[in-house]
Amino acid sequence: MGAAFFICALLLLLFGLYVGFSIGSHLGERACTTADYWKLNAGAIVVTVLLSCILAGLPLLYGAIIGLLAGCIAGLKMGFGESSGPWRALDRFYNINKAHRDAAESGSGAARRRRKRTGASAPDVISVADDAAHGDDNARNAR
Repeated sequence: MGAAFFICALLLLLFGLYVGFSIGSHLGERACTTADYWKLNAGAIVVTVLLSCILAGLPLLYGAIIGLLAGCIAGLKMGFGESSGPWRALDRFYNINKAHRDAAESGSGAARRRRKRTGASAPDVISVADDAAHGDDNARNAR
């Protein structure tokens, strides 16, 4: 009976990780500022603590609750798309998530998230002018 309990608890932990990561990444994409991000982290902790209090008599579900919290925190970080707080030190130490570190250092993450939330288009990074009318002139000037 002990092995069956362990296997079920492990499966519930993995299920909690999956569900928590899905929820966290969705909420992380909606956060615009680092303050919003940390409020969502605190909310995830409060919700899982309340959930553990409600389900205190069912020890089999403890793994699912812990998985839910761990997945939600990781999903928030990945959905937010920027290294913030202790994640910044971990990303730098392990040399991972370079795009998240660059967004945090340049400060471009907030503008990107704001554009994404409002549905605005990304800024142009190349010239979009129509050079078809001046194609022959440009070809001659290049020589």
